[in-house]
Amino acid sequence: MTDVAIGIFGDFEDAGKNIAKKGTSTDITLYNYKNGDDSAVFIEPTRYPERIHPLIYAINMMDYALVFIDEIKPEIGETLLTLNLFGVERGFFVVGEYVDINQLKSIISNTSMKNFEILEKDYIKIREKMVKLPEVEKSSEYVKIPIDHFFSVRSVGTVILGKVEKGNVSVHDNLRIYPKTAKAMVKSIQVHDRDVKEAKTNSRVGLALKGIDVDDLERGLVLSNGNLSVSDKVELEMTWNPYMTKEIISGEGYQIVVGLQTVSCKVDSKNGNRLKLSLLKPVCYESGDIFVLLDGSAKVRVLGVSKI
Repeated sequence: MTDVAIGIFGDFEDAGKNIAKKGTSTDITLYNYKNGDDSAVFIEPTRYPERIHPLIYAINMMDYALVFIDEIKPEIGETLLTLNLFGVERGFFVVGEYVDINQLKSIISNTSMKNFEILEKDYIKIREKMVKLPEVEKSSEYVKIPIDHFFSVRSVGTVILGKVEKGNVSVHDNLRIYPKTAKAMVKSIQVHDRDVKEAKTNSRVGLALKGIDVDDLERGLVLSNGNLSVSDKVELEMTWNPYMTKEIISGEGYQIVVGLQTVSCKVDSKNGNRLKLSLLKPVCYESGDIFVLLDGSAKVRVLGVSKI
């Protein structure tokens, strides 16, 4: 049994609905496909490029990237730059009949995507290939589930949707809702619309929670029984977007995204590539997480990244 998450990027307008069954849809849209015991969820940044955040969320939710290119054009540049800044190495290009393969290989030759497999646009073959991809190995020390959607269900109560990034979650688990101090108990678990007692790492789950109201939730909160860091001040060693031309100055305001959390921040100081930031509210994070500095109203929106 395998569960993989695939980010859909580039010229994705009709890709998701041709590959899998449409599920939850907001600024990101999830498409689900199951073949026997194997399943894949495809994550589309629906409101991108209008908004930059769905692109970041999709990257943070995925195991593999699936980049559709019907034509090599400037509009795809921001996507490729962002995937490269994240160091994404697992993925595929799906090319249209008018794409110059040699030109594409030249563009990606010095990026983290240089070893992406190039596929033809055959949705059935793509779907079957994706669902058979191996799971990405992750830690099982503790439970970690970032919340991507949440709502209230009559007679059930508070329900959250998310992917089990680490560990196995079980009914009756008591989990902290980071970066808050509140806790909630798992009343029930659904995987692919089936009630289960436990869900393993990489499973996409719906959890009914006791002890928390939907009014107290927001995207990006993390359910965990681990010991995540929580802070409203961070010091980051940045890798800058090579196309950024502006100078970052103390006192300026930007946004930080880590996981599915988005928080406004102010630059306290800048010393070379090192930034000290004060955040409007605390975020949670752990070793290996990537902070993304954004200027959503600028021409170059992704200013840089920093891996903790």
